[in-house]
Amino acid sequence: MHALKHCIVVTSFDINQSGYLDFSYRVQALYERYRLTVISQHSILEPSLLFSNSKYLVMGEARGKLGWLNYLWKVARYIRKTRPALLVLLHSGLAPVTLLIGNVTSCLYWNEHPTNLIRLPENFAPVRYIAAIALQKLVFLGARRASLIMPIGEEHRDDLLLNGCRPTITAMLYMGVADNFYLPKPLTMDINPRINTQISNQTIKLIYTGTVSAERGRDVMLNAMQIVARHQASVNLTIIGASERELIYCTAMIQQLGIADYVKVIGRVLGEQIPSYLAEVDIGLCLWEDKIWWRFNPPTKLFEYLVAGLPVMASNIRTHTRYVQHQQNGWIFDYDAQSLAYAIIEMANNPQQIPLLKKNATEAGQQYLWSKLAPKFIEAVTKVAPV
Repeated sequence: MHALKHCIVVTSFDINQSGYLDFSYRVQALYERYRLTVISQHSILEPSLLFSNSKYLVMGEARGKLGWLNYLWKVARYIRKTRPALLVLLHSGLAPVTLLIGNVTSCLYWNEHPTNLIRLPENFAPVRYIAAIALQKLVFLGARRASLIMPIGEEHRDDLLLNGCRPTITAMLYMGVADNFYLPKPLTMDINPRINTQISNQTIKLIYTGTVSAERGRDVMLNAMQIVARHQASVNLTIIGASERELIYCTAMIQQLGIADYVKVIGRVLGEQIPSYLAEVDIGLCLWEDKIWWRFNPPTKLFEYLVAGLPVMASNIRTHTRYVQHQQNGWIFDYDAQSLAYAIIEMANNPQQIPLLKKNATEAGQQYLWSKLAPKFIEAVTKVAPV
């Protein structure tokens, strides 16, 4: 039996990272075929990323852009010294490493747009503006030097091609959702246009999972539920993923708005616990403020909802509307509390639609299962770095 070839995986996790599943799927697939070294800025504690007989290195990162550049330099120096058979960069922000490692084969997971990684100053600051533009261009330049680029969605792919990446090295692959999110349940409700008393007599359960923050619709959701409560719609919402700070904020807002009977907020939970929460609800929420970077980044939760058979209620931004068709596998609303509230109330007044939307969501979600995407991932990687 021949020895496994060496693969170095470089990560770039935020200290407050809330989700690791898409990264863990890829590390697991690589672990099964290569001898792994995993590099990070901080010690990795996430169980799904820890594999026996793998080497883990911490190359501490200082804060800010200088810290980021320092981390890239230390990673590149280690790559030049070690010269692995394959380098996998598990974040768009790691792209500049490819400019510093010579001819080492590299695969780049493109999951964030440079405008989100290096944001332009909001106020007049010409030097900072020029520096930010230069760093954004540096990330794209690094992407062009990769042996293989793997964007997570169509918008990312098209943008990479517009920024000079060759089609021959660009392979779009969705983030993927573990098979345990797919929990097919027999439909106990008729799929037809008449009113279904089994649905109309029960509370419809909504869920939001992921980072809880203002720009991800925190206040829009809470204020919308106040309007829903005034209409006495038979609906409740569970929000999962709040940090301690956000828990305090949301708890105070819920009391202030008088919606304690309609909204429950839970802190962060392990990724493997999410399927059990999704199995207990009817509809998933996706909200993003219309920022330029979110016009490229499809949210993980959207695909998890669909795989779990949940219709998606999503704000009107192209990284939602590409995957959610209004009144087919979900609902689209404008990003404001009143529009969301009216969408929820309309849905609550027409519950007979839900079974068909659940069926359509389940069918749409099948293409995002990691078990179907994993062979494509391995095929693309081993094509540039044979095992």
